Amino acid sequence: MFSLGKKSVVIVLILFVLIAVVGWAWRQRESLPFVAKPLQMAAAPFEYGASRIMNSLASAFHIVDISLKNRIEWEALERENAELKSRTVDYDELVAENDRLRQLLDFRASHGQYQLAAAVVISRDYGTWSNTMIIDAGTNEGVAKDMPVITPSGVVGFISEAYPHSARVQLLTDPRTSIGAIVQRPESRVSSVVRGNGNVPSEPQFVNIAKDADILEGDTLVTSGFGSIYPKGLYVGTIVSIHQNDNDFVKYAVIRPSVDFSKLEEVFVILKSSDTGSYDKPGVAPKLVPQTNRDKVEGIKGAAAL
Repeated sequence: MFSLGKKSVVIVLILFVLIAVVGWAWRQRESLPFVAKPLQMAAAPFEYGASRIMNSLASAFHIVDISLKNRIEWEALERENAELKSRTVDYDELVAENDRLRQLLDFRASHGQYQLAAAVVISRDYGTWSNTMIIDAGTNEGVAKDMPVITPSGVVGFISEAYPHSARVQLLTDPRTSIGAIVQRPESRVSSVVRGNGNVPSEPQFVNIAKDADILEGDTLVTSGFGSIYPKGLYVGTIVSIHQNDNDFVKYAVIRPSVDFSKLEEVFVILKSSDTGSYDKPGVAPKLVPQTNRDKVEGIKGAAAL
């Protein structure tokens, strides 16, 4: 143990002496070239390797730094882009809402004969046997059963049920709905009834029309005002096709409603009209149009088309 300790001390002393000599020689390298050159040649590979390693580490740190900065900038751009998209959607929605409200205000201003209550559609129920929707205006706003519901484009339907703060609207496309209508063209003025079509709700029918009646594809239909629900002159739709069998005494026409029911958001309820007076107690409730005696006798298709 003691001998091993002495050897260790001797080795350490020799290393210190070597280090001291190398250090002294390095400091005196300019005055002792025969010492400096061997030292430089011996240290050159280590200096080159160390330089390469340091350069590689510096490049790696630089790449990582750039990547982190790019990632931070990318996330900031993504957040900014999402915010801009949200603002664009909000702006587009505001523009669309302003356009609709402007149309409603223009209609109210140009139709002073109607006392109107504006309402927003809050739900829809489009089925095979019923086509209704709920609006956010009810009896507290003056809305009552059987009042007509319209938009600037034309007839929507009528109030079938009224509640304190909401009401159910039975639409023109409902198969239970019947509306008195007349061809607007001066040369025609044919009047009959528009009914909802249970088979194809988007295609109401102008029914019970005499075989030789003057109706044409493209004719515009407006409310006739013959009932107690709808005032005269509201747009109902446009005739798109006319149907009749050779042995029929009547014909019917498929119409395209003037209102796009898939895009309804706001409507007007006509509380009162100067043309027809109050709608609080209408004398005739809307109902299905019965078959005529002629239909029953002849057993023709006209009854099925109702």
